[in-house]
Amino acid sequence: MFRRLFAEAVGTFLLLFGVGVSAGEPFAVGGTLLCAMVLTGFVSGAQFNPAITTGIIVYRYLDNSLHMNDFTELILNILVQFVSGILGGLVGWAVVSYPVHFDITDGYMDAETFFAEMIYTTLIVGNALIVGRLINNPIICGGIIAMAITAGDWAIGKVTGGCFNPAIGFGINIINYAAKGSHLDHTWIYILAPLLGGVLAACISRVFIEEFEAQKKKAAGY
Repeated sequence: MFRRLFAEAVGTFLLLFGVGVSAGEPFAVGGTLLCAMVLTGFVSGAQFNPAITTGIIVYRYLDNSLHMNDFTELILNILVQFVSGILGGLVGWAVVSYPVHFDITDGYMDAETFFAEMIYTTLIVGNALIVGRLINNPIICGGIIAMAITAGDWAIGKVTGGCFNPAIGFGINIINYAAKGSHLDHTWIYILAPLLGGVLAACISRVFIEEFEAQKKKAAGY
């Protein structure tokens, strides 16, 4: 378990650092995520995101496959992700000379930002839950998830900044607040909306995974 938790710590730290120093540039974030996945050997499932971990918990609960040992480790993953997020945000802040934060873009409302973050997080977490069942290659699977995040950044980055990860939203914004005393008011959106997206993704993906498994059994003649 220790090595898996350490993998989550390293991967989340690198992801937060990449977001911080690039100001959320889509290809920098997606590329950093994929490279962090490869670096840690996918030993922890390369979650690096409390929304994905929450999606796994909810999916396994609905599937009646959530055991206490697994649940404990997944909760520890979330704790590690938030702590590593703060550390990654802090180091990223130390490296760059400009403030990085997530906040609502002028002209948009709380609800618009919330739903945009929730919808694209649902897409990202849903991909994370399903892709491994479709492709037996972790690098390709990781590339698809990284591409989903890159697409989300391009699609709604001008509205929300493209967070999709509570550890990122909290880690970067809390460092910004400690240094500048600003941009903390809407941080709840970047925590709650992705978590809700993870729950929705678990519910939606379970429907399609069940159908996919049924089709496989039918094709195999069972």
